[in-house]
Amino acid sequence: MTEPNVQSSSVISPRQAGGLAAVGFLAFSEVTSGMLQSWYIPLIPKIGQRLDVNPAQLNWVLAAYLLSTVICVPLLAKLGDKYGHRRMVMVVLGSVALGTILTATAPSFGIFLLGRAIQGTLGALLPLELAILRERAGASSGRAIGILVGCLGAGGAAGTLLVGLLGTNASLTLVLFVPAALVLASLATIALFVPETSTRATGSIDWTGAALLGIGLAIFLVGISNGSKLGWTSATTLMAVGGGLALLAAFVALEKKISTPLVDLNLLTKGGVGFLLGLTGLFGLQFYGAATVSALYFASKPEVVGYGFGLDSMGIALAITPVPIGIMIASSLADSFARRFGTRTALQMSAILISTWFAGLIVFRDSQTAFISMGFVGGAGIGLFVAILPALVISRARPEDSAIAGALYNTSRTVAGAVAGAVFTAIMSGMLISGSKLPTESAFVAIWAVCIGVGVLIFVLAPFLNKLGGKAYQPETIEQLVHLPVRESS
Repeated sequence: MTEPNVQSSSVISPRQAGGLAAVGFLAFSEVTSGMLQSWYIPLIPKIGQRLDVNPAQLNWVLAAYLLSTVICVPLLAKLGDKYGHRRMVMVVLGSVALGTILTATAPSFGIFLLGRAIQGTLGALLPLELAILRERAGASSGRAIGILVGCLGAGGAAGTLLVGLLGTNASLTLVLFVPAALVLASLATIALFVPETSTRATGSIDWTGAALLGIGLAIFLVGISNGSKLGWTSATTLMAVGGGLALLAAFVALEKKISTPLVDLNLLTKGGVGFLLGLTGLFGLQFYGAATVSALYFASKPEVVGYGFGLDSMGIALAITPVPIGIMIASSLADSFARRFGTRTALQMSAILISTWFAGLIVFRDSQTAFISMGFVGGAGIGLFVAILPALVISRARPEDSAIAGALYNTSRTVAGAVAGAVFTAIMSGMLISGSKLPTESAFVAIWAVCIGVGVLIFVLAPFLNKLGGKAYQPETIEQLVHLPVRESS
């Protein structure tokens, strides 16, 4: 009896058809996610006034969220691989709704930060949804992932504009409640219309590994984030960075010994995912590390420091809108572009566009219109990258490891962005206008030049994608192809 040809079938199974129908409902949750992720930054001054905290303490509004993301995402992704990805998506949305309500009603800054930490589970949403799409959308998963990432960008653009408008015309409590309503609507939609996946990882959850990874990354990032403030050679900084690295080393040693690790290190070394995560980290250096820098340039008053455009919070919201619009458009076209020209070419085009963006920021830093317009070019490059890389990462993992592979993608971006943020802060702290604590224009130029260099490095590394990036997971049986449980013969 001949084996069925599992590579050439063009028939869409009922399971995949249901998955394609679910893309729209998942897309709504990504719009909500994008809005929530862009919601708090324009409100930071009002949050500080309401809760009576100083600007230095307000750095924790973003830091608490990022640290929680680093800790929660790998664990939630692994739980999704074991107990069901749709189930964990609902857990994520429920916890995010709770955290959002806490931020809206918080009587103190500590409670507000608790809400932000609970919201950090949102980082697991995209990896879990990518796992659902891998099973349900089949050969169309690349296009579906592009749609989801595009919706994330659209949500970011809409959230930036909406919060800028509401923040100047409504009470802070009401503005902070808006994302909670959207998250609850997403939860109801997922519960009613999105089917559960069937693939399950076996074995127990590696809780010790989760603790070592989460705590190690958190301590390391705290040390990096405060290095410029406390001093890079201070005992506190060295203990935090060194202690975090020691815990991460212990995590690696543990994962090599146990039979059911939180992260299968073979996925990084033999599956080629490690190379892809390296590219993702370089991207995170650019995107997350320089995001705040550009916002600061928009806000800088030229009559005071000799550069910038002196925009207020609403002006900044409008000025950064071209970036998420570019992300939305490019990510929706990324799958078609990659199919026509190749994945390597698509990644190199992404690197060219992002580097052109930062070069434009240097060249047009005295022209507000041109400076803002370059954001669309950068957003297009970002959209190509974030639509292609996660699909590559999860395609190189076994189906039962889909969510944890996506979580590693998310974590590598976050960690790289946090490191870059600290390094860029050190650059700005070391290049100050004489007699003040304000950075010189040269500090901004230096940071953008670093980002150009990182883009060039991604361009150079992209041709090694097929050699070092591994191959897509190849199923051995027809049951694995459609992700149905494999029945043992009687």
